[in-house]
Formats: sequence, C-alpha cells, structure tokens
Amino acid sequence: MKQTVLLIIFLFLGIVSYAQLAFEGNDARSGRSHEVIQIYPNPTTDYFLVNAGQQIVSIKVYNLLGREVKYYEFQEGSRYFVGDLPKGMYLIQLTGKDARLLSTQRLSKR
Repeated sequence: MKQTVLLIIFLFLGIVSYAQLAFEGNDARSGRSHEVIQIYPNPTTDYFLVNAGQQIVSIKVYNLLGREVKYYEFQEGSRYFVGDLPKGMYLIQLTGKDARLLSTQRLSKR
C-alpha cells in the first residue's frame, strides 16, 4: 500500500514538472525557445514600435471586426503610424518567413 501511494505521488510530480517545462517557453522536444515579442507604447496615440528578437517579415493591423486596416513591412527600429485610425482596440498580427504567424497582440489606440 505504501509503495503504491509513493508511486502515484512520484508519477504525479513527474507529470507536473514536465507540464511546467513545456509551458515556460522552452520546448524540450524540439530544442526551440519562444522569445517575447513586445508592442509599445500601449496604449498609443500616433505610432507603435515592435521589440522582437525573431525574424518578423510583416505587420498587419486588424480592427475587432477582423478587417485589415494597415499593413507594414517590418524594419528593425521603425515606428508604425496609426494616428489616422479611429480610437479603439486593434489586433496586431506579426508574421515571419513562409507566412508563419509569430504573434497576435492587442493594441489600444487613444
């Protein structure tokens, strides 16, 4: 009985530690790490910047109805103008090579 309880506890702790490893951004199976992509300032009034270590190719801005309202080719250190958009919430979609979606983030425009 005692050995069965210890076995169950050991298996439970193993599963929990594997789950934490998988969700911390390090994928042990493929050797990839997920880097943080940051859009700032948020909220914004006129422009936003993208801080990323990944290979971003394009930036698309969508309204909450899903309609694309802006498109930018990514250039490191560039500012992206959104001053002509109405106030509200927008979704910023960052795309990498081979049209692979890297991240989708919210942007508040004031």
